[in-house]
Amino acid sequence: MMFRRFVLGAMIGAPMLAAIPGPVSAQIVPPDAAKAFITQAGQQLVTVVNSSATDAQKATELRTLVNQIVAVDQVGDYVLGRYASVATPTQHQQFLTLFHQLLSYNITYQIKAYQGIGFTVNGTSTMGNDTIVDTTITSPGKQPADVGWAVDEVNGSPKIVDVIVAGTSLRITTRNDYASVITDNGGQFSALLTAMQGQISKIANN
Repeated sequence: MMFRRFVLGAMIGAPMLAAIPGPVSAQIVPPDAAKAFITQAGQQLVTVVNSSATDAQKATELRTLVNQIVAVDQVGDYVLGRYASVATPTQHQQFLTLFHQLLSYNITYQIKAYQGIGFTVNGTSTMGNDTIVDTTITSPGKQPADVGWAVDEVNGSPKIVDVIVAGTSLRITTRNDYASVITDNGGQFSALLTAMQGQISKIANN
């Protein structure tokens, strides 16, 4: 569970990434291109996490990396699902801002628990419009984790749009969690914004 939260926080997702359509693509990313993209991203991730830099420096570097390789805004809109039409333009912008902030705080909070990770890229498969790159991530004292990265073409470049851990899509899990918050509060979109702000405050105070 801790590892899954780290993957979600660090890569997206996150809260960080499925056969249900994600961002609109011009075409499916070819398997070789998706594999090369994830190989490079994984090497960058390992370099940052295993470096001797401070936690604050690592968090800053990871936030920059995430913004480069993850379609954060597109994933944010995906997890809103049908509630995207409920939000006002102002609420939608607030949501995306909070979504980015939660990602940043999760990175900062989770990075302290990881050092010495290894990243091995395995095979690929296709699911809907996404190319799934299967990897194995190791960390001292923990069981190896099989993680699938859903890669899609966004604005002409490959981007991560989902992370699949133990067969669970993190973007779908996050969408269901967010929908439950709104539903449990009488369909009020503002309740989700309040809950996200509460999450940020809780993480920041730990």
